[in-house]
Amino acid sequence: MKATQLPATLLALLLAAPGYAASLVGQPAPEFRLQDQHGEWHTLDQYRGQWVALYFYPKDDTPGCTTEAKSFRDNIQAFEAIDAVVIGVSLD
Repeated sequence: MKATQLPATLLALLLAAPGYAASLVGQPAPEFRLQDQHGEWHTLDQYRGQWVALYFYPKDDTPGCTTEAKSFRDNIQAFEAIDAVVIGVSLD
């Protein structure tokens, strides 16, 4: 891909994303299957009937990611009060 095509492609994707996301509001989330740090598998279907706060972060033990995770941890009772579960997803 030419160097000039990459920025144009990224811009097109960024402009299209909000419209796509808006079309999904109120729709069931797509199914997923993820393995946790203990090797156990989790699917979205396991959490049917609950709110799911699914957040993504690039790497464990980095300052911004740790701050975000601590914020979820510190507010876990508020999530539990509305029958919500918090799931963090990292590539590492």
